[in-house]
Parts: sequence; C-alpha cells; structure tokens
Amino acid sequence: MSTNVVRLYAFAVLLGIAYILMIPMQPYPFSWLLKMLPMWIFAGLMWRAFPGAAGRWLALGYLAASAGDFFLDYGNRDGLFRQALISFLVNQLAFIVAFLLLSRGRNWRWLWSVPVIAYSLLLAVWMVPAAKGLEIAVGVYLACLLGMALCAARIENKPGPLWAGAILFVLADSLIGFNKFVQPFDHAVLVIVSCYFTGQSLIAWGLLRLRNLAQEPARNVAGS
Repeated sequence: MSTNVVRLYAFAVLLGIAYILMIPMQPYPFSWLLKMLPMWIFAGLMWRAFPGAAGRWLALGYLAASAGDFFLDYGNRDGLFRQALISFLVNQLAFIVAFLLLSRGRNWRWLWSVPVIAYSLLLAVWMVPAAKGLEIAVGVYLACLLGMALCAARIENKPGPLWAGAILFVLADSLIGFNKFVQPFDHAVLVIVSCYFTGQSLIAWGLLRLRNLAQEPARNVAGS
C-alpha cells in the first residue's frame, strides 16, 4: 500500500474523528461538509484501488453515503430523513454489487452470518411495524442492509476489518431506526455517528488491505 494512500486514508479518519468530537458543539457552519469529506476521500481511494466495475460501484457507494450524511446533518437529522434513507439505500445496493464482483467464485460464509441474520430478523419484526408511513421503505432498506453484510462476509478468508465494518454499519443504521421509530435514547447522534463512521472506515481499510495483499505476488515476481 503506497504512502499516499495511507496518508489519504489517515486524513479521512482524522476528519471523521474531528466531526465526532465536535458533535456537542452543533449547530455550527458547514458541519455537513466536514461529515461528507471522509466519504469523498474513501470514494476516491476505492476508484483508484479497484480498476473496473468494482471500483466504480464502491465509489458510488461512498458518494451515496456522503449524500446521506448531508441530508441527516443539514436536515437536522430528521427533516430530510426520506432523502437520507434513499441515499443510504443506494449506498447499500452499490456495496452489494461491488462485493459480489469482488467475491466471485467464493462460498457464502453462513456461519459468520448467523448472528447478523438473526439480528436483522429481530429488527424487521420490531422496527418495521413501528415505522408508521415508512413500513415498506424501512423493510426494503433492512433487507438491503442484511444483503450488504452477507456479501461482505464472502470477501475475506476469515473475519477481518471489512466484516467488522459491515457489522458496525448494520448496528449504526439499526440504532437510527430505533431512535426514530421505537425509543429515543440519550446521546443517540454521538453513538450512531461513531458506529457508522467506524464501520465505513473499517470497510474502506479492509478493501484497501485486501487489494494490497492481492497485488503482493505480482510485485514479488516483478522484483525477483
């Protein structure tokens, strides 16, 4: 992995940490921009690291996530909730396509997936009926969220940062639904954003790490 890639990734993580630390200071000007910037950097890193369709889908996923971040922050996390839900749905669908492309020929990791399947079914039974007026949209979104996690499990040989990131993403989005539709809880934004950003960062790091490992044999041959 090149030094520039590591530096850009670290810069994105620092921006995300800065946003999280400044949550108690909100509202402040351009907080939405600070929240979007890490996703833009991750999109660029994915575009460069994965040439071809997989890289384009990953970049689209992170750009869609940045749009969702904008709608949640600029819309005071409620006024533009439908737009945010659509944006993150695109995020999930783009990740599903990219993960399927990257895991072609690999088996489904059902053993790893049992906990997230059980958790998603519990969410569907509990949360969908509570989402008055958004039952279908929330149900579809939960299905896509589960699909993203299942597809992420196929890529790594054993559970690693990519899988951990996907699980944290599931947790973060489920907490958004819980806070909005079931029961608001203290410090919800801080907890949700921390889980969400950590999840997105781990997904990006896991993908970059796997790309680097895949390129090592070619570099070793070239250097021999």
